[in-house]
Amino acid sequence: MTNDPRLKIGSRLKEAREYLGLSQEEAAVVAKVSRSAISLIESGQRKLDSVELMALAKLYRRPMAYFTNDDFSVELDPEAAVFARSFSELSDDDKKELAQFAEFLAARSNKKE
Repeated sequence: MTNDPRLKIGSRLKEAREYLGLSQEEAAVVAKVSRSAISLIESGQRKLDSVELMALAKLYRRPMAYFTNDDFSVELDPEAAVFARSFSELSDDDKKELAQFAEFLAARSNKKE
């Protein structure tokens, strides 16, 4: 990876977006910028302000430090990618219900141990 911070951040943003199966257009709507601005950000050709980064980090379900800190890493389970892509297509109500079910499963699993 390059030493240029814009390229590093852009690359991580693109990777996170693609991991979730989101289009640049979907990201642009959330960040309140044009699709071409997302493309320029991802390629390191456009500056990214903190409000845009906060919106994208929230959308991509990653802390802002993931995009800005060289030492920050997240180990992602390859099987989780399938769920992440499906999750991104659910309605807000379905996402809440799925989160509640996941909490139930985790609590049930903890009781078994």
